[in-house]
Amino acid sequence: MHPEPTRSGLPIPFYDDPWKGEERQAAQALWDWHLALFHAPIAHKGDREAYYESQARLVEAGRPPMLLDSGISRAALEACETYSLDRTLLANQVRAAGLLGKSVRFENASTLRAFVDLWAGSHGLLLAGLAGAKGKWQRPWVEHLAFGFFLTSRLVNLPADLSRDRLFLPLEDLGRVGVTVARLRAGTPDDSVRKVIWKQIVRAREAMAQGLPLIDELERRPARSLKRWWHGALEVLNEIERRDFDLWSRPLTLSFRHRFQAAVRAFVGRSIFGRK
Repeated sequence: MHPEPTRSGLPIPFYDDPWKGEERQAAQALWDWHLALFHAPIAHKGDREAYYESQARLVEAGRPPMLLDSGISRAALEACETYSLDRTLLANQVRAAGLLGKSVRFENASTLRAFVDLWAGSHGLLLAGLAGAKGKWQRPWVEHLAFGFFLTSRLVNLPADLSRDRLFLPLEDLGRVGVTVARLRAGTPDDSVRKVIWKQIVRAREAMAQGLPLIDELERRPARSLKRWWHGALEVLNEIERRDFDLWSRPLTLSFRHRFQAAVRAFVGRSIFGRK
């Protein structure tokens, strides 16, 4: 069982696929670290920033932090050691987790992106490094993809996030159309709410498109996997539009037909991706 609760049951990208053997164990250790941090109890009631920074420095030194199960921490640190991955990328996720307090808000798209780069971007760079993409020039593509996948996931899980008083949409976007957090939580997708959700879909699609060049940088097996997940994420965004932006009335799932269409587009996408 994956530790992230989801109303949809949609799979977690790159948890099982495209890895084999010990690589799969490493990828799952990195994911377990990432998800455990997301759902960890809020730690330290004093200077939270200083506390999480001290925990991040422990990770950078190769030592398990106190805020996670030691087995999860040691497995993630081992994965970094085995595959020469930068432990700072684990530590940055601890720093980002320090921002996940009792109430999570982001004033604008810039502050949201800064958080996601530190949080999901760091995680994406570890997975990309495991797939052989460790070049500095590849980093922006990885971060764009991580941002797109993150936004897609948080749209799917918007009701669950709001139940924990976490909002991963810019308040500025809500304010432009007069939507309050309370209206989002009520789950009535009127025209103004639809505009807010549509804005996030546009932002996610743009990020996914900006990260597209990474596919041609990968070896054949991870490239095929990324194509499948890329098309799958876009199909999730399409499904939100088909539902008229209703994220509340029932869990989001993809029909067999839409999953099949996404798989076919990934397989025959030579004109889009340059290679199969």
